Amino acid sequence: MVRLTTTRKTCILILFVALLFVMPSSALNIAVYGDSSGFNPDLHKENVTVVYSLPGSSGTDLDTNITKYTDPSVDVIFMGGDDSFSSATASLIEQAVASGKTLVVSNKNYQKFNASLPATSNGSVPDGQYLVISDPNTTLSKTVFNGLRTNFPNTDPFSSRFSIKAKEGSVTLLSYDMGDPALLYGKYGKGYVIEWAPVSNSRFLNSTEADLVNYRLITSLVNEKVPKPAVTTTSPAQSNTGSVSVYSSPLGASVLIDGRYYGTTPANLTDISSGNHIIRLSLSGYYDYEGTIYVIPGQTTYAYGTLPPLGQFSTTPTPVQTTATPIVVQVPVTAEPTKSQAPLENPGVIAAIIGVITATIGAVATIFSHIYKAKKE
Repeated sequence: MVRLTTTRKTCILILFVALLFVMPSSALNIAVYGDSSGFNPDLHKENVTVVYSLPGSSGTDLDTNITKYTDPSVDVIFMGGDDSFSSATASLIEQAVASGKTLVVSNKNYQKFNASLPATSNGSVPDGQYLVISDPNTTLSKTVFNGLRTNFPNTDPFSSRFSIKAKEGSVTLLSYDMGDPALLYGKYGKGYVIEWAPVSNSRFLNSTEADLVNYRLITSLVNEKVPKPAVTTTSPAQSNTGSVSVYSSPLGASVLIDGRYYGTTPANLTDISSGNHIIRLSLSGYYDYEGTIYVIPGQTTYAYGTLPPLGQFSTTPTPVQTTATPIVVQVPVTAEPTKSQAPLENPGVIAAIIGVITATIGAVATIFSHIYKAKKE
């Protein structure tokens, strides 16, 4: 029998510990629709699995197989195909993101994702000459762009392009030389949405750079979502209020909690008293959403609702639940049914009866007058 010396045992232990650090702590499951914005899953097979993929022109197939993308096992959804999928599909994807997934939108102006995208369309402008790191001193930028260039020239310029404007709270990582965002992300519910603005980021980044930027950014955001240990305090006084983050599709819906107006979606509301509340989302030209939320002191409750256009009513509500008790239940505004009436409670019937009685009395009076006259003569 071969006996291990103390030195050899120590070497093996060190090697084992080193392998633990090298091996990925968890695998990522991804689903791809069309373009993946330069991310190459084949280069990360040790910890990235493509669970489902569709060509970028198969919007109707995406509608049919949407559960493959919103399945709880999927961590990241790549959307880089055309927008031939339905608004209902877009709503389900947004709900999946709000519950904790990461969405990567590639080179598309998806109007159907306006509620969740970290930027809004800002019109047509001359094409940019290069991309730059917006703030190279942040921890995330140092992680994402480590070892890469800081300036990415345009190798295939166009005459013009569509620009975007970052929404409040979003983070821009790459910018055009003109200053507008080229790569940014924002939080949506418990998840994240990453948006690439260029028609093709391969015009600025080579394949290695595009893959690394995507991989590092996605894994950084996913790891950031790992729950951190709760910090307990010794303060005897505890807040009796919580926060509510409200999202809708389309965005811009009025938010009413217990009948009080709180602005329009997306809305981050604070100092909402704990307990059950009635929430209502309304927007002109759309059915209202109404339901209940439960606010937990010191925590954030996420409320999300899709408002179908008038005349396009879906009988299946699609509420999203996140931190606390879920939320939005679709209730279309309808007229109350007419209560049935007994015959003698109907004004029309009563009027008819009175008419008949009046006519009868008149006829009797006429006959009586003729008889009386004949007797007199």
